[in-house]
Amino acid sequence: MAVAAKAPTEVDQLEDFEAYLEPDFDQHKLANGILCATNGVENPELDLNTPLKKLKYDLVEIEKRIKQTTSQNHEVLIQKFTEVSTYKQILQDRIEPQMQLVNKPFSKIQREVIEPYERATQLNNAVYRMHQTLQLLRHVSFFIFIIQQLEELQMNYTDRDVIKIARLMNQLSRLYLELGPDADLKATPVMQIRLVRDYQTTLNTRRSIMLSECAQLVSSELAKTTSLSSKNTKLYNNLQALYILNQLEFYSVVEKCTVTRQLSVGTSQLSKALQSPRNFTSLLLDVQESASTYFDKLNHVLGQWKIHVERDGNSSPNGNSNGNGHENSDGNGNGGVVSILKLMLQHFKCDSLETLLWSKLALSFKRNIAATMARGGPTAKNLKVYNQGLKNAVHEKLTNELERDLILDALTMIDYK
Repeated sequence: MAVAAKAPTEVDQLEDFEAYLEPDFDQHKLANGILCATNGVENPELDLNTPLKKLKYDLVEIEKRIKQTTSQNHEVLIQKFTEVSTYKQILQDRIEPQMQLVNKPFSKIQREVIEPYERATQLNNAVYRMHQTLQLLRHVSFFIFIIQQLEELQMNYTDRDVIKIARLMNQLSRLYLELGPDADLKATPVMQIRLVRDYQTTLNTRRSIMLSECAQLVSSELAKTTSLSSKNTKLYNNLQALYILNQLEFYSVVEKCTVTRQLSVGTSQLSKALQSPRNFTSLLLDVQESASTYFDKLNHVLGQWKIHVERDGNSSPNGNSNGNGHENSDGNGNGGVVSILKLMLQHFKCDSLETLLWSKLALSFKRNIAATMARGGPTAKNLKVYNQGLKNAVHEKLTNELERDLILDALTMIDYK
């Protein structure tokens, strides 16, 4: 029994053209595939006729099948065309007028609200960017102004200029400190300017050099009694510059070259007195006279020299704060002009620098006596013998009550052995 032939389905009709129906169809990729398939890899000559014939054949076949399909389904196609025409007419006559009525209010909103808002937003963004630019230029110009002044002063500066240079360095360091060591470049756009960013290293280097130079000069001048004069403007200016650059360094340097230096000399003299108790009185008086002469001149000069201090709560760029309430104030928490001597006394919390010296000298002397007595020997025996005589000499020769009490307290160490 014969089986009737199956009519070709739509999938069967398109089977030969699957390559053209793929979603990611690429004409270049297809052309390359046809060329490779018809020519082969090792063919030295390029054959273009065969691929062209294949493409023309596919084109003719597609047109043939289109014609065949339209011929077989012409009634259905005509019906569909009629329906499309009818629906198009309904869309034009009924739906489009209604859509225009609906869209008309939205067009008014677009024209009167949305478009003006978008223009205003663009203008606001432009104004914001302009404001940012002006702010950046203002900050940069401030940096450049200070940097320019620093460069001009440092080219050939005198002793009078060190104070101004120190203040400019201090001011510039504060600006960098406000930006922070790990400042975000986006949050602080001024650091994106290369001149500003790179000058920070230069500033730190020059600041350290100037701090060292001021400290050396102050140490050298304060160590010499002949330099202690109110006319010594070099010392005065460098003291002020040192205080501006680093307050803690200022106090440390001044103490080392005044109190500590006198302490070293006095300790050495009193150590000799322990070895020779007979000379104790003369050596003690030499220490007292030397210290009194030096500190009289020092107090006179430092009492005349004034220095500008800031209000409480401010910190210097080197990170030194006035935690005790005295380091950069006049004692009442106010900024202003204060004598250097008053600053020193407030910082060390003493009545006078000479008192500070004698308290440290007596402590050092006391330790030396304790060590000598612990070692024993002839020196310790001599101290035992002359103990009362030493105390009597101190009572007679030292008129200052504090100095006398401090040395007598140190001599009590002889009794403990």
